[in-house]
Amino acid sequence: MNLEEEEEEKTDLPEEEDEWLDVLGTGDLKKKVVKPGITESRPYKGTTVVIKAQGCLENGKEADIHNQLTFTVGDGEVIMGLDMIAPLMDKGEIAEVYIAARFAFGSKGLPPNIPPESNLNYRVELIDYSPEEDPGSLPIEKRMVIGNRKRERGNWWFNREEYSLAIQCYNAAIDFLDDAEEEYGEDVKPEVNAILSERLKALNNMGAAQMKVGAYEVALKSLEAVLKCQPNNIKALFRKGKVLGLQGKVKDSMKFLKRALELEPESRLIHHELAKMKEQAREEAESEKSLYRRMLNLKKTTPTQGEKRYPVIKSFPWKTWVASFLVMLCLTTAGTQLYGYWK
Repeated sequence: MNLEEEEEEKTDLPEEEDEWLDVLGTGDLKKKVVKPGITESRPYKGTTVVIKAQGCLENGKEADIHNQLTFTVGDGEVIMGLDMIAPLMDKGEIAEVYIAARFAFGSKGLPPNIPPESNLNYRVELIDYSPEEDPGSLPIEKRMVIGNRKRERGNWWFNREEYSLAIQCYNAAIDFLDDAEEEYGEDVKPEVNAILSERLKALNNMGAAQMKVGAYEVALKSLEAVLKCQPNNIKALFRKGKVLGLQGKVKDSMKFLKRALELEPESRLIHHELAKMKEQAREEAESEKSLYRRMLNLKKTTPTQGEKRYPVIKSFPWKTWVASFLVMLCLTTAGTQLYGYWK
């Protein structure tokens, strides 16, 4: 084969394409297939996936390792980058994945392994996936496992102060931690008591997260559902009192905070919140008085230093007393003179 024929054979070979798929077109989320999986076997939103993920910083240091990570696509149980990549993988596929900080752990990072604003490189394997089953069709034990997984993930987001994602996970957890045939109340069947107890934890925490994002009305509904079944739940009483205070319902707030304090009298947190509400009530009362004074065109009198020191002496009716004394003295003198005269 001469050189010309060799060159012609080389040109017949397909050109190497860019192996990286830029998912969003911004370079923030990219995927490269290392080992193909079963074609046309991709998960979708609402399916439960099991993946193996090994995350490294850009300097190659291992940072986020999961030998078997289970989550439901679209439920916010994992960082956004992994949640978006899973539906783009076939079962059995192994891929290199680049996730920019905004779709990973963001400005907070994940101490101590992942600094803030860190881009991550993952090696991800889609081990398996299956459609998420209807909670009503599952036995209580399995619902407990799934529901608690979602609830605990909600707690993780809550501790990171990412309250919207926490609410999303709590809401998904509540769907599993329930029995459609049961009603809240004192007479809860023993076999469902455990799962309802976990449900109340999710509702209680969801109420706290809803309060954090300013969704006060729905937060109250979540907390009232807890108190309906557990009227002495201290966290729910405290949180409801706090929500009512944020709504400006100071008297109602103090009622629930006092109930919480009766159950846990040593709590500094409850003492602090109750003191804050009492001060707010005092300020509101003073504001009302000020309003009435303006309406009646009255001026607020400021007591002098002497008045503050001797309030009883200042308030004694000295003028009336002196006048009465002088009148009595005059009458006594006149009476004495008349007596001497007639004698």
